[in-house]
Amino acid sequence: MSQITVGINIGNVVGRALGAGRTLWLAGVGAVAEVGEGGLGMFDRLVERGRPVEQRGKRLVDAVTGRAGRTVRGAGRVLQDTVGHESRGVLKRLNVMTSEDVQILSTRIQTLSRKVDEAVARREAGPAEVVEIVSPEGETAAIVIPVKTTPVKTTL
Repeated sequence: MSQITVGINIGNVVGRALGAGRTLWLAGVGAVAEVGEGGLGMFDRLVERGRPVEQRGKRLVDAVTGRAGRTVRGAGRVLQDTVGHESRGVLKRLNVMTSEDVQILSTRIQTLSRKVDEAVARREAGPAEVVEIVSPEGETAAIVIPVKTTPVKTTL
């Protein structure tokens, strides 16, 4: 039998394996350090890029809420006008006076009272040369000028 000599130096193999392991370890630590430093820089860059986006978003939200507010106010006015119009219609169908009707009637009564007072004052002052006839709306309907007659003397 022949003998084969194997000249494997175990110490050398273990040393090379340890060297390779240490190299890998150092590469991993370097990668972590690089990511840590680069990560902070990247984080800062992301923050700076996010600021204008946030401002645009705020402006957009403000614009949308402003339009929505105007729309809601407009709808509120339309609703208020519609309810007012419909309630006036219901009151008229029920023959109930609205506040506008009372206001108009009050104005007409004041005008009529003033005209009556003026007529009474004219009558008390003596015969008038001009008589004004006024419509219920307070507009002049006619002007009458009485004709003065002189008594005719007849002799027989």
